[in-house]
Amino acid sequence: MFYTSRRSNVPGLGGIESIHGTPIGIATSDDGGATWKYLRDANIIYPDAVTNKTYWAPVVVEHNGLFHMYLVYVPGIFDSWSHPRYILHLMSKDLINWQYESTLPLSHPKVIDAGVLHLPDGNWRLWYKDEATGSSCNYADSADLYHWTDHGRVPGLSDRGGEAPVAFHWRGHYWLFRDIGRGLALYRSDDALDWARVGTLLADRGTGPD
Repeated sequence: MFYTSRRSNVPGLGGIESIHGTPIGIATSDDGGATWKYLRDANIIYPDAVTNKTYWAPVVVEHNGLFHMYLVYVPGIFDSWSHPRYILHLMSKDLINWQYESTLPLSHPKVIDAGVLHLPDGNWRLWYKDEATGSSCNYADSADLYHWTDHGRVPGLSDRGGEAPVAFHWRGHYWLFRDIGRGLALYRSDDALDWARVGTLLADRGTGPD
């Protein structure tokens, strides 16, 4: 499991600053995901990274024996949301050391939260949050995971704001989750292109101890 670390236990940091300057942690499970142990931080080999860099929201896919990570990079540690952020493509053979391949040519230099899915025709589709357009959900396509074409906003997503899109295929349909702040908006599609809102998950408080 790859996750965004936080610096909430560092004294003297403001709320926004505490979620910058963060590495990507790696945790492993040997019981099918019931329990997890910290392994180490991912070794991100990005030659252009500044010293006080920020990494967020990794997504990893495997294809033909190689691992590909799409990762948010913020060039610095900031106390506001006004600074640029990009989605990087990294490649690895061992899930530890990640070599920079490219910066995705997306709509604006304020993009975060990639979600990636392999389509039946062999192509790949990537969804992301575009903060420059009111946090809309946009998408891009690739035939090889290396070269991407941006297509702008996703058709059918009526919720203007949101983040962290996650798409998958199940029981003959494509499904997309998106965090809209008051739960997870759920969408369904027959072609992974045109989406219809079909529900909201986790909008109400739970009953468990957490």
